[in-house]
Formats: sequence, structure tokens, C-alpha cells
Amino acid sequence: MSHKKFVTVTFEPDGIRSEVKNGTRLLNALEAVGLTVRSECGGRGICGKCRVIVKGAPSFTKVTEAEKELVRSELKSGHRLACECSVQGDATVYIPEESRVMTRKLLIEGTERPVKVESAIRKVFIRVPKPSLQDVRSDLQRLQDALKEIYRIEVVDIDHQLLKKLPHILRESDWKATVTIGDQRELISVERGDTTEKAYGVAVDIGTSKIIIYLSNLLNGELVATESVENPQIKHGEDIISRISYSSKSGTQLKELRRLIVKCLNAKVSEACKKSGLSPQHIYEMTVVGNTAMHHFFLGIQARHLGLSPYVPAVTSPIAEKARELSLELNPAANVYIFPIIAGFVGGDAVADIISTGIYKFDEFSMVLDIGTNTEVVIGDKRGLMACSCASGPAFEGAHIKCGMKAVTGAIEKLEIEPEGYHVNYQTIGDAKPIGLCGSAIIDVVANLLKRRVIDRNGSLIDSYLTPRLKTVNGKKSYVLVSKKEGAARDIVVTQKDIREVQLAKAAIYTGCYTLLKRKSVEPRDIKKLYVAGAFGNYLNLENSKLIGMLPDIPPELITFVGNAAGAGARMALISKKLRQTAAVISRRVDYVELALEPDFQTEFTSAMFFPHRDLKRFPSLKNLF
Repeated sequence: MSHKKFVTVTFEPDGIRSEVKNGTRLLNALEAVGLTVRSECGGRGICGKCRVIVKGAPSFTKVTEAEKELVRSELKSGHRLACECSVQGDATVYIPEESRVMTRKLLIEGTERPVKVESAIRKVFIRVPKPSLQDVRSDLQRLQDALKEIYRIEVVDIDHQLLKKLPHILRESDWKATVTIGDQRELISVERGDTTEKAYGVAVDIGTSKIIIYLSNLLNGELVATESVENPQIKHGEDIISRISYSSKSGTQLKELRRLIVKCLNAKVSEACKKSGLSPQHIYEMTVVGNTAMHHFFLGIQARHLGLSPYVPAVTSPIAEKARELSLELNPAANVYIFPIIAGFVGGDAVADIISTGIYKFDEFSMVLDIGTNTEVVIGDKRGLMACSCASGPAFEGAHIKCGMKAVTGAIEKLEIEPEGYHVNYQTIGDAKPIGLCGSAIIDVVANLLKRRVIDRNGSLIDSYLTPRLKTVNGKKSYVLVSKKEGAARDIVVTQKDIREVQLAKAAIYTGCYTLLKRKSVEPRDIKKLYVAGAFGNYLNLENSKLIGMLPDIPPELITFVGNAAGAGARMALISKKLRQTAAVISRRVDYVELALEPDFQTEFTSAMFFPHRDLKRFPSLKNLF
């Protein structure tokens, strides 16, 4: 161990050299130079995704038990977990491709229903009578009177910070100005000259893994620009529970999670405005959707109780705040409307899904499925809606899967195993060298192994001389999909444990769907439309998804992919104040079902672990395959 206070670490292949304090955790050293590695567990030594290759073992702390468990077979070649080892001397660290956080294939578009533009703000140009000794009305009064006389607009309030600047603005503009009035008849902006054509708003979808903004024209509803980015909170955990745990440690950690979101939003809004030639000062409205945890983090509300039974949120009703109060760099008095939420694990994004699909107005019985780490299921029609949240886990994001990864360049996104010879055909994102499996491919893998009789209905890998790709190392079975010899950056395999992870995820989703159908006393055949939302859902192979029993047995022609429905709903509410009222009503009327309290939940879940299900009568269309 070096006794120097600071040591030099070289990060390859980036060629970055950095001086760090002796004893610094390698994960922190990477972050300090702007290099981000995968850390789905938030640096707790659980996921094993932050693998790096170190040169010079004496320059690092001893191998931990977590590393012995997760990288046992790779320790001799210098593999370590960045979250588990600390630097103790000058060293070189290589970051393998599969450990890097790369540009994701993000889904931005979502299906939107036509909506009438009913902006919550109004901009008018007005000439205000100048004061004189014969007319000594206050500046505000003469502006109010002019608005009432010319436009029949009765303003009852004014933003306090605007009031401070009002005398200067009116005189500098020679009493000719553009006035912006908010929905509550409040003056929120007075601008020099005629700027009536400059009225914009931003809809925001804050997801666990990504953040998307939609810059829109409030006068005609047109989409001006979009921006997307990985949620920067990912450094504190891939999943919601990890972030809730982090935020619960102290107020400082909660502030940090909020700061990361706000900083990201400000940067992306600024980028969108620059590309469009606009000023953030002309953004007067923002709508925000997200799951309940993201909702709480954005508002700086302690989310600890969302992770503890009975999982109660701090608030469910919609919230309206001014941009300045949330440190958002828009017009300071811009109204920020945060969608209402339904329950601890069914948030504003689910309300937005309901709005964008329109199922709350349908005569026919429909279902919305927003698949993710937590999958929201909503069923019903105009007579009533019911919702639940399924703890489907992070398997479909690549976490807890040996060769799993997000939908980034080099990830296999589609895969098929040929019946003769078991040759594997695949497609990668960006047509790059394969380095792992993203969620859609993981579904394809399991479905193909099932079709080729490599696994049985219980999910167990079957020993067979017909499958030379099936390997057993240290008593653990795995199936080689693409080997190094076949051009992969590393052997890409699926293990028995990976298959179990998929079983847990798909069983959770199916059980959620079936439970709601049972509560409504309907069958899958009664579903006239199934909307599949979310980035993961958009790239699903329907046949394979149904084959493994993740989706109810519904004819494919009744299934519609709606993309980022949550973002679409946020944008619809941005340009329609009427839909904000609808959102509030919907959130109160949806019946929430807590799956864990259902008396037969465990029985149903266990049965759904089979492929496609223990009871094959649940999947009549697949009866000839089993």
C-alpha cells in the first residue's frame, strides 16, 4: 500500500489521468472524472455490473466477499467491482465496453389523441394610458382597467416579483407592452413590445431511467422540439427502491436527487430553446408526469414511506407551483402543473397513460399495460377503471441478468434460434458488435429456448446432446448465444438464474393482469383493446411475449403499441387546461388494488411461474405447442 496522500489513476481506453486521494473508492474516482459505469444497485455490491479490469493488485484494497461471489472466475484476469475496491497506489483501470453507460435507444414518441388547444395562459398586446396630474391611478390599476376595457379581461392578482419590475417595464416600453395572464386571472408577465406570437410550454416525463421533454407552441399546440436524456439519478441506484433508500439517509441525499433532476431539466430546456431560436423566458407552462417516487423527488418530498408498508404517498392531488419556487429556468412566474397520482406505486405517468389512450371514455372494455421495473396495469371503460402495480423487477432493463444491459449500441434487441443446428440469428442496436442482451431480446431468448425444447415449462435447462451450446461450469448451466469466436465482445450467455429472473418478472405482470380481470369478473376474451405502453413494450415480440405467458391470451390484432403514452398525456394536458381537470377526476375515480392483499395472489403468482402458465386452459391459442 502506498503512503502517498494522492495517487495517480489512468482510465483506459479513454486515456484519462487523474489524481485522487489515497483510499478513494474506485466508483467515486470514475465519477470524479466524468466517467460513468453501470451501477444498477447503487454501488451496494449486489448487481455486479460495475466490472473493471485493474492492473497491479497491490494498488487496490483486498478482494471482498461480494467480488468473490460476482466475479470469481474473472479475478485472475484483474476484474474487480468498482463499488467494492479502493485505490491505494498509482494504477491503471480499464473500463470494458459492457460496463459503460452508453447512449440508449430512447423512445420519445407516443400516440396522442386529437385535442382542442385550450391554453391555460393568454397573451395580449395593449397600450396603457400614461399617467398625468389628472390621472394618478397606480400603474397596476391603469393596466387592469385597460385590460378590462379593451379585452374584457378582469385581472385580480399579479405575481409579486413582477410587481416589483412593473413600473420600469411600462415606462421603458412607452406604455406599450404584451401582457401574459394565467388561468387564475393573475398577471404573470409584462414584456416590452408585441410578443404575442411567443407563447410556449414544456411537457416533461420523468422516468426512472430516462427524462424526456416536449417543447410545444401554446397557441396552436404544435410540437416544436424534443430532448431526452438518461435520468442522472442512476448513479444512486438503477431501481426506485435503491433511490428511496439513498434519499432516506438524510435531507442532503434527498436534496441531491432533486438537484439532479432540476439541473437536467434546465439543461435540456435550454438546449431545446437554443435549437429552436427561442427564449426560456417565453415558456409560461410546464406539465410534469412521473411515477410516485419521481414525483416526490422532483418536489423534494421525503419518499421513505413509499418503500415501507403500506406504501403511502405524501400527496395524491395535482400540484401547481411557480417555476422560480422549483428552481426551474423558465419564465419565473410560469405555472408548473404536476400530475396527480393514484397510489404509492401508480403515479402520474399512469394517469397520463389513461388520458392519452382515452380508455376512460370508451364503451368497450380495454386494458393499458405500461411495462417497466414497476409495471402499471389499468383496465376498464367509461363506467369505471381499476389499476395495480406489478413488481416486475429490473430484469427487462438488463439488471440481474448476467449479460443483460440497457438498449444501447451493441445490445442484441432481437434474436431467434433456428430449429436445425440451433444457429442464433440476432440484430443489435446500431448494427454494432454484440456486447449483451437488452430487455426485448431477453424475452426472445427465453421464448426460443422454450420453442426449441432447451428449457421445459418449469424453466429448467434440459441436458441434451442436440444443444452443443449448453454448457456446465462449476455445476452451473448456461446457454451460449453468441461466443467470442462468433464475433461477440465476450461470450453472451443466458444462465439458469437469468431464466428464473424472467419467470419472476413475467409472472408478476400476468398475475397483475389476471387479478384485475378477476376483480372485474371478466375474461381475457372480453378485452377489446390492449394498449402496450413504454419503451420496453414498444419493442416486444408479441408472439414471444404471449408464448412465455407474460401477456394474457389476447389476439394480436387487438394489441396496439402506444409508445411513450405518459409523455403523450403530459403534452396533451400542456395544451389543454380541460384535460388537467380530467386528470384530477381520473386519479380520484380509479380503484387501486394492492396485489399483496389479494387472498389468492401467491397461488396465482406461483402458477404463473410456469411457461406459459400451470393451467394451459388460460392460453387456448397455444394448446398445440405444448
